[in-house]
Amino acid sequence: MSTKFKTVITTAGAAKLAAATVPGGKKINLNAMAVGDGGGKLPVPDAGQTQLVNEVWRHTLNKISQDNRYSNYIVAELVIPPEVGGFWMRELGLYDDEGTLIAVANMAESYKPELAEGSGRAQTCRMVIIVSDVESVALSIDSTMVMATQDYVDDRLAEHEKSRRHPDATLKEKGFTQLSNATDSESETLAATPKAVKAAYDLADGKYTAQDATTTRKGIIQLSNATDSTSETLAATPKAVKAAMDNANGRLEKNSNGGDIPDIDLFVRNIGAARAFNGGINIGGDSGSWTTAEFITWLESQGAFNHPYWMCKGSWAYTSNKVITDTGCGNICLAGAVVEVMGTGGAITIRVTTPTTTSGGGVPSAQFIYINHGDGYAPGWRRDFSRTGDGMTGNLYLKNEGRINLAIVDEAETPRMWLFKDKGGDGVHINNGNDGGGDFIFGKEGSFYAPLAVRAGGSKMLSVRSDNNSALSAHFNLWGGGNRPTVIELDDEQGWHLYSQRNPDGTISFTVNGIVYCTALNV
Repeated sequence: MSTKFKTVITTAGAAKLAAATVPGGKKINLNAMAVGDGGGKLPVPDAGQTQLVNEVWRHTLNKISQDNRYSNYIVAELVIPPEVGGFWMRELGLYDDEGTLIAVANMAESYKPELAEGSGRAQTCRMVIIVSDVESVALSIDSTMVMATQDYVDDRLAEHEKSRRHPDATLKEKGFTQLSNATDSESETLAATPKAVKAAYDLADGKYTAQDATTTRKGIIQLSNATDSTSETLAATPKAVKAAMDNANGRLEKNSNGGDIPDIDLFVRNIGAARAFNGGINIGGDSGSWTTAEFITWLESQGAFNHPYWMCKGSWAYTSNKVITDTGCGNICLAGAVVEVMGTGGAITIRVTTPTTTSGGGVPSAQFIYINHGDGYAPGWRRDFSRTGDGMTGNLYLKNEGRINLAIVDEAETPRMWLFKDKGGDGVHINNGNDGGGDFIFGKEGSFYAPLAVRAGGSKMLSVRSDNNSALSAHFNLWGGGNRPTVIELDDEQGWHLYSQRNPDGTISFTVNGIVYCTALNV
């Protein structure tokens, strides 16, 4: 007796299909199919089933559609890709999006291999169910999970080949076009044959070709209604001329010199120009102390950061202008001070120039500069030195890869003293500038050089002197070691002359390397 294969709507599936047919009922969304091995034998589908006997694989449907011949037949299709396998298939289950088993079927026993077993193939499983009303089932699936079967591709290609759904070519899109050898056609949907092109070329070759007009020659010229063109080979239409005139009539009158600007502040802001805000404003309203943050808040309220450059001057009333006290380089009394703001947003520079008189402990005749490029870049104040005298805290660094000079000059800017050092040189040099005298050198190895003499004392001096005319250089040395604890020695480049020595027992010996001449000798 031959085996019968069938599909059965489950009890739960029948209930959902019935509920979907009533007015306002919810459609069933069939979206998954599972295959099973039946536990090793071919099962008989049962309407009471809620799951397969032994499910081995489940996936989203590849396709769900209405049968072309029978309108109440719904065909669900599952594609098992080549990389999935290693199991027998004897049963199928059709599920909705809530996980309910809607229909169950048995099928001819088939083994699905996987690629590792040496045989890779895709396999398609189809289940057909009969419903009383096809509108009760949603015939749509997630297109991102679909795999096109070979049959589907072949059917669509065959359908397309038999159809005439091939777009014609246009001036903007590619497509099919018909050839034409006409030379008098105005069609924009036909393509000229080489014969037509040759006929037109031969005709044109025998005609007079007019020259194009230029700024120095008459000729043929093309009209243009463009109002932003820089061409010198096109002629403007009246429309273009009118547009230019209308545009000009809406512009500012040059002879008004800005007097016809509706909103001066907005105009200055939009063109990025400088803004001279006020020549005598009360900054803060009283003589109390201000922090930098409070000063910036006041500037912001005056619109200072709306322009690339903005300035004002404080009034001369000390009682109406604040004093900034947290700069770290001196107090700023804002009475009579000129405030300049440069930059906008997260990169601002504020310069405050104080007058020659001040109050509240402010620094007169000074220039304070505040730079803020964001909290992560250490915003802060600095103060420029005054040429008439000033002070500072901290170190002063002069940076140069070559010679670094520090000069003291007179009123005529004539150098009276130089202090300098060369990179890699012998040491620090000091000289008397234009007064001459040579360099005093503090050697980097610890020595000191004077061009003539080293003197100590006041009215009675001790000197070490050289007239620079000796045949050899001489040295006074103080050294000691071993059994000679202290040695005072005079020598030149050929050897030692004499020395005085403190011996280990405390006595002193004096030795001359040569002849001693004396007028008297006490022993």
